[in-house]
Amino acid sequence: MKTGGTALFPRGGAGRTAAIADRAFASPAYFALLVVSCALPYIFGAYAVGFWLCAAFLSVALVVTRNILPSFAAFLFCTVAVIEQYGITYDEIFGYAGVLALVLPALIYHIFRYAKGRRGYKPGRMFLPQAAVSAALLLGGAGSISVKEYFALSPMYYVLFLGVALLAIMVFCDCDLPRDKQYISAYIADTLIAVAVLFSLMWLIAFIKGGGENFPYRQWKNNAGNFMLFAMPLTLWRGINSRIKALHLCFALLQVALVFLSGSRGATLMMAAILLPSLITYFVYMKDKARRAAELALLAAAFFAFAAVFLTGGARRLMEAIENMDIFDGNGREELYEQGIKNMLEYPLFGVGIGYINEEVWELNDMAVFWYHSTPVQIFASMGAVGGVAYLWQLIARLKLVRRNAFSLCVLWGFIGFEGYSCVNTGDFTPLPFAVLAVMMFLILERYNFDVPCDKEGVGIDFMRSY
Repeated sequence: MKTGGTALFPRGGAGRTAAIADRAFASPAYFALLVVSCALPYIFGAYAVGFWLCAAFLSVALVVTRNILPSFAAFLFCTVAVIEQYGITYDEIFGYAGVLALVLPALIYHIFRYAKGRRGYKPGRMFLPQAAVSAALLLGGAGSISVKEYFALSPMYYVLFLGVALLAIMVFCDCDLPRDKQYISAYIADTLIAVAVLFSLMWLIAFIKGGGENFPYRQWKNNAGNFMLFAMPLTLWRGINSRIKALHLCFALLQVALVFLSGSRGATLMMAAILLPSLITYFVYMKDKARRAAELALLAAAFFAFAAVFLTGGARRLMEAIENMDIFDGNGREELYEQGIKNMLEYPLFGVGIGYINEEVWELNDMAVFWYHSTPVQIFASMGAVGGVAYLWQLIARLKLVRRNAFSLCVLWGFIGFEGYSCVNTGDFTPLPFAVLAVMMFLILERYNFDVPCDKEGVGIDFMRSY
């Protein structure tokens, strides 16, 4: 991945130090450092160590470069570092809140240090849809929810960080996202590939620590599935023009296999759904015909090897596997959906709000809300028709950014997989990291497919969207 001095930000905010930093942060060494910083502590259960190391990298990146992508990569790794701590309590959460003392000064410095060139913000194509979603979240439960439930800590976190706070994050990232579309598309793909590498290592570590007899069960399998649904198609996209195409193809197939083995049924179903279009995109856009033939042969060999190992017994075992695949995981999702339908029918305009509580149906952990484990049900039950219109607008606006090129298609396949899985999971309503990740993906897709505004001299204005 190449960076070129001030080429990322031709209108200021990038000096020699930033240019050197951009090259370092775009190197494989940086991604390897993030992976190792999380994987080594994971061996010893020292999850906080990985979190603090990645938070430190995030802060350093904010200080030394205006480019927001290295900080974003470190942010994603921060969320994975502590992913084992499912059901975290308020006390544990506030223990991690000390990270603000490290990150906030760096963020404030970043905002003022790289202010040159920020002469005004022109909203992008996703601004108004996200603003509509923010309004729907704030209005959710109007006329039905109590003041105590509405202003409780947990629901306020979700309302703000899925809404107005996420809108602010969008504007901030929009301002400091580089102009080079090849750079930013490659960077987000490499970031997600690195996250997939980390999850692969975490499963390997868990497998070894478990005695190596069975594939380890982990509560975070669903979150890993969400990440890999985004990462797998982009792994193939990076392989299209790579000199090591076969390595990218093999790692994409490894991600598919890991999701299958993890027991995340919804992720498995969606991974199977997007695998074929992702592979078609990969082979159609590959220009080297000899490599295409060789890798098609490799893919066929991998398929038959998979069939030999996992489908011994032929069609009977395959049908049994399909029949036993309960995407609801047997965790009472049907009851949640039934309750969600009741709520939306009773309060059709604004829903019952994110702060809705029903302990008889679902007992909540600290910092949890009443998740219906389905994006459509969550939207209409929590925000009613107002939320439905806002989220539909956002969905249409996102899909309108897609164009007929390999990057767009691979982003689309990953997004379809993620959204499909979110129909039986909490994906869209997990602010950190998935709501933020989706926002960044479509900011990058917009930059990739639409020209940068130009000044009167025809010089491309950087992504301050300023005049």
